[in-house]
Amino acid sequence: MRVGVLGAAEVLRDGEPVELGGRKQRMLLSALALYGGQPVPVDSLIDMLWRDSPPPSALSTLQVYLAGVRKALEPDRPARTAPTTVVTVAPGYALRLPGECLDATHFAATVDAVHRRLGQPGRGLRPDELGAVVDSLDDALALWRGTPYSDLDDVAAAVAERGRLEELRLVALEDCAVARLALGQHATLAAELEALTAEHPLRERLWALRVQALAAAGRQADALDALRRVRQILADELGLDPGATLRELELAVLRQDPQLSWRPKALERAIAGVSRWPLVGRVAELAALEHLLDEATSAPQFAVLVGEPGIGKTRLASELAAKARARGFAVLTGRCSEDEGAPPLWPWTGVLGALAGADLPEDLSRQLTELTALLESGAPKPSGADVDAARFRLWTTIADVLVSASGTVPLLVVLDDLHWADASSLKLLKHLADVVDTGRLLVLATRRAVPELTGQLAAVAESLGRRHALRLDLHGLTLPEAAELVEAATQRKPGTREAEALRARTDGNPFFLVELLRDGSGDVPAAVTDIVARRLERLPSATGELLRTAAVVGREFDLAVLAAATGRDPDELLDDLDPALAAGVIADGDRVERFRFAHALVRDVAYAGLPAARRARRHAAIAQVLEDLGAAPSEPARHWLAAGPAHAARAWRAAAVAAEHAIRLYAYDEAAVLLAAALDVQETDSSATRLDRYDLLMARADACRWSVDRDALDVALSAAVQEAERLGDAVRMTRAAVAGAEGALWQTRPYGQTDHYLVGILRRALRELPAEDSELRCRALLVLATELYHSDAPAYREALAEQGMAMARRLGDPGLLVWACQAAFIATWRQATAPDRRQLADEAVAAAIELADPVREALARTLRVIVLHELGRIAEMWAEISRLRAIAEPRRLVYVLIVLTELEPPWLAMRGRFDEADALIEQRRELVAGASLPQRDESMVSAVACVELWRTGAAGIVSAFQELAAVSPMPFDLPIQWMLVRAGRLDDARAIRTAPVPATDDWVSMHHYCAAAEVAFALGRPDAARTVYRWLSPYAGRVCSAGFSVAIGPVDAFLALAAMATGERELAGRHADRALELCDEWEIPLAAQWLREQRDRGGF
Repeated sequence: MRVGVLGAAEVLRDGEPVELGGRKQRMLLSALALYGGQPVPVDSLIDMLWRDSPPPSALSTLQVYLAGVRKALEPDRPARTAPTTVVTVAPGYALRLPGECLDATHFAATVDAVHRRLGQPGRGLRPDELGAVVDSLDDALALWRGTPYSDLDDVAAAVAERGRLEELRLVALEDCAVARLALGQHATLAAELEALTAEHPLRERLWALRVQALAAAGRQADALDALRRVRQILADELGLDPGATLRELELAVLRQDPQLSWRPKALERAIAGVSRWPLVGRVAELAALEHLLDEATSAPQFAVLVGEPGIGKTRLASELAAKARARGFAVLTGRCSEDEGAPPLWPWTGVLGALAGADLPEDLSRQLTELTALLESGAPKPSGADVDAARFRLWTTIADVLVSASGTVPLLVVLDDLHWADASSLKLLKHLADVVDTGRLLVLATRRAVPELTGQLAAVAESLGRRHALRLDLHGLTLPEAAELVEAATQRKPGTREAEALRARTDGNPFFLVELLRDGSGDVPAAVTDIVARRLERLPSATGELLRTAAVVGREFDLAVLAAATGRDPDELLDDLDPALAAGVIADGDRVERFRFAHALVRDVAYAGLPAARRARRHAAIAQVLEDLGAAPSEPARHWLAAGPAHAARAWRAAAVAAEHAIRLYAYDEAAVLLAAALDVQETDSSATRLDRYDLLMARADACRWSVDRDALDVALSAAVQEAERLGDAVRMTRAAVAGAEGALWQTRPYGQTDHYLVGILRRALRELPAEDSELRCRALLVLATELYHSDAPAYREALAEQGMAMARRLGDPGLLVWACQAAFIATWRQATAPDRRQLADEAVAAAIELADPVREALARTLRVIVLHELGRIAEMWAEISRLRAIAEPRRLVYVLIVLTELEPPWLAMRGRFDEADALIEQRRELVAGASLPQRDESMVSAVACVELWRTGAAGIVSAFQELAAVSPMPFDLPIQWMLVRAGRLDDARAIRTAPVPATDDWVSMHHYCAAAEVAFALGRPDAARTVYRWLSPYAGRVCSAGFSVAIGPVDAFLALAAMATGERELAGRHADRALELCDEWEIPLAAQWLREQRDRGGF
């Protein structure tokens, strides 16, 4: 009898179809077959048959369908005898058939066996063997009648299995092509592969085989045309170049390599072989195992890999297998089955079956065949004392066969999942460890760390210990290793925070990590859920229920909290937790009576097992317990926020208290998140007032300020202004309007933009506030000045700033004075005001020191660093940076650190210290990963450009500037023209239509005038050079800068270029001499080298 699911479900007996009944019975048979002999829960069967609308009589109807399927499969079964095919196994039913009787299983086994046989290194197959390979694959492919499991439509498990089988079908077609290539069937194969590549245009291996067939048939031009087509398809569809195999093939065709005529490239690894991602984090372990491979060529060796599910035991074993094959080993894998119905010695059957594919002496091959048949069918049952002797003879025979075979080819025996092995398999392994002392053999076993070793598994461990077997305990990946795996899986480098979050959620478990990335939704992926859910289902029901409550508490939980939340005796709880501890689902925490889930994902699955309403009620109970126990504010707040609308009033207030506490610990990101949650919940609290709303919005704005989330800050303050307007409160309205400038070290708006709504509010505030001096009026004046930076003349802005500063000094409040100096600094930022801004920075530092306020001092010192950088006081700048970092780093002052990580790299690059510059740029990239700031991208590109300018030149910078210019409000034409000049592309530079002299006078003007000077020098524009020279002359001795992210040497160098462009050779020489002195003083030799090259070119 054969059951078919490679198409619509069918049953054949003696080659004739059997009537299965209606579609539901075919669906039922397909569903049972899908699980490969494993029990299928009744609920799952009902879901697959009726989806979301089962009839009230679904269970009784299912029984009718089961009876129909059983009758079709076992028509001759006597009445009242138990069925043997569709059997009842808790919690449902299972289809028990020999592997060859289910077409999908037989197909997969055939393809796998052939694939492994073809992939065996160092062994070419004879023509008759190749013909047998083709026949086997043709027979297997003939089993396909349509879409696998088509009766199950889009059932998720069927979709997944369908994908696996379709992939195997392609592997079968490819392997068949490999064998036919070796048999010389090039011409006919080329035609068939043309159709296959049209059907699967992105499958590179099919294209490679097609190219080989064409080349072997003497059709080199067609082979090259095929390569051209696949290159175009990959580029158009995926944006990728062909892989290494296709590239090497192209070279071989072009060279007319004679090997192409007959020998295909090496096969891919086995179907379930090495992952498409590199092995990460197991360098030392793999090296130790490779050393054992070396040792195994002279004496038997044993090793065991130990670790939790998903930690990478099988992956590491697969990697070792690849290394072993490359060294000429035969790899024999036996996988222990979780299925209780697996035959005895099942993994050893797999080992010996794999050995059958090796090129062994005839007498050994015959002995192996007999032994394999014995394991599959069983021997006559011995009796009495013969039992032990017969068993010993069998074990000894297997050991002798392995040792003898290792004389022909060294062997790597891999026994995977030893914790599931039957007792006989374990006893055989123990026997092997006890008696084998010759042969070229490495036996590698993998097993889980829990449960504790007992019975035969403990006996095996003892024997391996006596053999001094290598034991490697695998643990989770470290943070750098987790980041490497993320990059390999996603083709992008994760930020430190993202990598930390992923590693924390998975404890570095590679399988969980990859599945989480593959899923992408943030929810627990189905593959992980299935594994974890099965582990939880094996626990006693009381334990499972307790774990669901513990999951509400969190990843870690205290016994006292659990006892108070459940109202149960702690000793009873410990009894219920013991099975979870034994199973490794939870572990002891960092103190007595504290526990933790083995993985955050285990906790997630347990948590998801509770309905939403029950979760909310348990969150509320736990929140109350935590408050009563005096827990840190964030703990009860988290639970109140999840407790549902009935507890909204307590939730938002608790979150606000927790945010306050977080801010005192400099945890601004956490505070911002808490306050966002508080605002959401507050909307459902009918007792909350407008004033409550205003206060919460202002608190949220404050947290966003220090977490450098400018967009969220603006949203919160805008909402606060509107709430204050509704309250008719001019003071609160003004406070919200001026709050955006607090702590600012840069423009609060994108380049060239003005918030006219806010300007209107500020002007209204100045009209409505009392005219006498006040802290609030002072702030309104200065914030209005900063908001008008891009819309009014500098004189007006600076007059507003002067009024505000005068008022701040009259009021005599040091805290207000620090803030006022910052606001005035930003409002008046242009080159002409640099000396005045130096005084503002010094005044702010003095006032902050008087206050003994380290945060205000850090902000003030940041302004001092910036202006020292502009003024060319570089030695003082570095000293100030050192003092500033000592304040900012321990306090996580992100805004300050962003400034430093932009300002320092250009200076380090001009000193040739590129590694340090790169490290700071990477740090800056991580700092702004979750931040929103005006000119964030522009400043980043500029800082990187200033580094690359000295490392690789300007060629790559041009395209980066051009891309940015398409989306940025900032003017980029002149910088692009400048970089074209630096890159030597003078014709392209001339083609850019832009004003030869900047029209602005703001923080970026110095940079643009220096650019204009070099462009005028390179392109021969004396009129422009005279204008530029006049503008730059007052700033000799300063730095060519733009804000704090650009530094490109002394202004004097550009004065020299401008002077030379006007024909003033002697004047140009004097400026160049002074510029070189400054380069020496500032220790920037690469800038000096560039200037010397310009002098040689220009002759000055």
